[in-house]
This record gives sequence, C-alpha cells and structure tokens, in this order.
Amino acid sequence: MLGVCIKTLRRWEKKRKITCVRTLGGHRRFPVLEIKRLILKNSYKQEISHPHSSFKNTCVIYERVSSHKQSKRGDLERQVEQLKEHAKKIGLKVNHVYKDVASGLNIRRKNLWKMVRDARKNCFSHVLLTYKDWLTRFGFEYLQNYLAEFNVSVNYLHELDKKSPESEMVDDLVAIIHPFSGKLYRMRCSGKKLMKDA
Repeated sequence: MLGVCIKTLRRWEKKRKITCVRTLGGHRRFPVLEIKRLILKNSYKQEISHPHSSFKNTCVIYERVSSHKQSKRGDLERQVEQLKEHAKKIGLKVNHVYKDVASGLNIRRKNLWKMVRDARKNCFSHVLLTYKDWLTRFGFEYLQNYLAEFNVSVNYLHELDKKSPESEMVDDLVAIIHPFSGKLYRMRCSGKKLMKDA
C-alpha cells in the first residue's frame, strides 16, 4: 500500500515516522489507520510540490486478451483504438496504455500491477476498459474500490450480454477450470519429457 520495502518500514519505525504494535514473537504489526495516515500525508506533499499538475482529466487504457492468437489477429489494438476514440469524445487525455495477454484469473499480470502502482502515484484519474471482465474475471469491485482510494475511477464501455444465472455459473466454472487444466497438461508433458530423457 505504501510502496516501500520491509527495511524502510523498520527504519521509519525507529525514527518514529510510523507506529507499530509488537507481537509476543517480536514481529511488527502496522495498523491500517497508520498506513492511511501516511498515504494521505504523502499525497498532500505531492499536491504542494506539484501545484500546477492536475490529473483530473487524464486517463489510462487497460486492455487484455486471453491468448496470443487473439493478440496476433489484432483484437488488442482494435480495443485500444476504440477506447482512444471514446476518451477523445468525453474530453480525457490518454496518459498510457497497459496491455496484457493472460487469463482474467491470472493475478500475475505484469501490466495490471504496473497500472495499480501508477494509480498510487496519482498519475491519472480514470481507467478505461472495453468490458469490466477485462480487468479481472472475479473481484472487480475489490479492485474498483481499491483504486477509488487514490481517486481513480474505473469505467467500461460495454456490458457483456446478460445471461441466465445458470449460464453465468457454468461460465464461471469453466473460467476456473481452464487455467488448472492447462497447468495439469503442462505438468504431464514435462513429466513425459523427463521419462524420455531418462
């Protein structure tokens, strides 16, 4: 949340820049209120040091496709161009475009987390998406609320077609099973290769 390493937190605690609670085992526990206090203090300092820099009318674009096949046929670029046009229509300046080729369940998406880090630095005020599922398959509200802590709103152009609850449940189950089946297949393939090499 603060974007600093453990050593920095220990140093801040020694200098009494942040307070913590010690467990019986001697581990430090930092209260959420203390962390929020520091975040507010840092954002205030940024406003004072950059009084003329305003990010109110700036946005970033986040786009994702599930496979390299989709990327090669130009799906990513088409979505980006559509969002750039939309940003222009509503009077937003595009600061950056973040793109990932990965499943919506993959939490190790490099550019998704780069965007979150930049949001904490107050680099933009809006995130534009084609569909909200492009940001994450599950837990959209968690990410949306987290970004709102840094005054960043998440906007998407289209809703996915409304489905019956049963169809949505089947889609969710397939989305969960798909990455696991891929991992299992890779494990089997590497196991067969090891047996051949032996």
